[in-house]
Amino acid sequence: MHVIICAGGPEEEVAERDVLLSFDDAVFIGADHGTIYLLDKGIIPTMAVGDFDSLTIEEWQRVEREVKTIERHEPEKDETDTELAIIRALEMKPQKITVTGATGGRLDHYESNLHLVYRLQKEAPNCSIRLMNKTNEVRFILPGTSRLPYDQRYKYMSFFAFGRDVPDVTLKGVAYETHSELVQMGTTRFTSNEVISASATVSFSEGALLMIRSND
Repeated sequence: MHVIICAGGPEEEVAERDVLLSFDDAVFIGADHGTIYLLDKGIIPTMAVGDFDSLTIEEWQRVEREVKTIERHEPEKDETDTELAIIRALEMKPQKITVTGATGGRLDHYESNLHLVYRLQKEAPNCSIRLMNKTNEVRFILPGTSRLPYDQRYKYMSFFAFGRDVPDVTLKGVAYETHSELVQMGTTRFTSNEVISASATVSFSEGALLMIRSND
């Protein structure tokens, strides 16, 4: 199962409709105003989650009319709407979770979403969680060997140490391969690599890498 969550960030940060519908075995969840973004694209989510305080009366009535399962929360809560949606998604035991509409706009919201994905990825290592907009994909790579298939949507692949230096990083199947290299906090050395084979691999034994796949 692949759960697609549409958050309520700027609409221009939401992936295109054809991309969202291209995923196999997809289930859609709307987080707050992200529910409206999905409905506007002709996608009816399985569930809508959030406090919905950003919706107009007419938009809320539309959600009530078109979405069968709605989980409405009070605005005064400890979790963001996006966190609530990812928690519900994890309860479905999916192999993948993609969150769109969670980048851009307020930088504190983006930073919150980035750290949220990091925490939940560590808690659910068997589920791949990523943020996606029209031209970028962001995810965390945990220790071990990870296979990174070639994807024509993304020309570039960059890696950043997250929280601490990451030692012994080996990259294969990319334009600039490495063997047991140290990825230091703050370095730009591992920016704008490219996958040049059917798939690339990244291997390391401790720490976490923030990976961004992007296009112009």
